[in-house]
Order: sequence, then C-alpha cells, then structure tokens
Amino acid sequence: MKIRKSPLPAGSAVSQYPDIDYSDCFRAALPGPEPIRPEKLMAAFWTTMPGWLTLLFKIRNLLVKPFGLKTGADGNREKLKEALETGHDYGFMSVVGNTDNEMVISLEDKHLAAFFSVYIEDRTVYLTTLVRYHNKLGRIYFALIRPFHTIVVKSLFRQVVRQQGF
Repeated sequence: MKIRKSPLPAGSAVSQYPDIDYSDCFRAALPGPEPIRPEKLMAAFWTTMPGWLTLLFKIRNLLVKPFGLKTGADGNREKLKEALETGHDYGFMSVVGNTDNEMVISLEDKHLAAFFSVYIEDRTVYLTTLVRYHNKLGRIYFALIRPFHTIVVKSLFRQVVRQQGF
C-alpha cells in the first residue's frame, strides 16, 4: 500500500477550518470492494499501538506531564474504540464532526488544539492533522514532536490497513 502526502481534500470539513498553524494530509487507496466507515478507521487508528509506539508515548507522557499537557494515560483502549466507532466523545477526545464519509476528532488543552480527520472518498482514505497553537508552549511542544509525527502517522496508516484487512 502506497501512502502519499496529499493536499487537504476539498470535500472534507477540515479543509474549511480557520486559523490553523500546521496541517498535513496523507492518502491511500483502499483495497477490496467492501464499504468502510470513517468511525471504524478512526477507532483502529487510535487503538493500534505497536510496541515501539507504546514506548514512544510513555516517554512523551513523562516529559509533558509537568507542563500540563494531557497524556490520555488513564484511557482504556476498548472503551475508546467503542466510543469512536459509535461516534461519541471519550476522555481527552471530542468528536467534532461525523458524517457518512468523515469523522473529525479534537484533542485540546491549554497549549494547543489538534484536529484529526478520517475522510473517505471513492475508496481513497485521507488522514488529516491540523494544529492550532494557543500559546508559545504549544508551538514549542509541536516543534519537538513534529519530526516524529509523519513517521507515526504513516506507520499507523499501514498497520491499520494491514491488521483490519481493509
């Protein structure tokens, strides 16, 4: 499966979000004829955790906790999966958009707001990340994790499609 960098899809709700400081979008063609719901992909994306990524998040959580950034460390993956698959908020995540072809969630704290979209159009899935900084600490934090962001998103994208059999 080829995962490519992409412009934000014009039909996606997130293409209209104002005041965004950072955005990226990746797309891939999905194999097979079966329809796929964006909620199912979003849930799989947030609950698929290879060992190396679990370790990376543990390190991240230890480093950012003193600065008041939310860690999501108290979350339950099964409850998160169920909430996302049914279009409901869970813990630090809020569902801010949910249509037949797109789900958008938001993670927000006092330093930044991040929006994630799974948008499906013609058997192509688009994963979009948008970030809005609230202050200087948000800008610094995202500058530190940004080099890892693309690696994590592309790796998870591949793994989700492989594991879920899409």
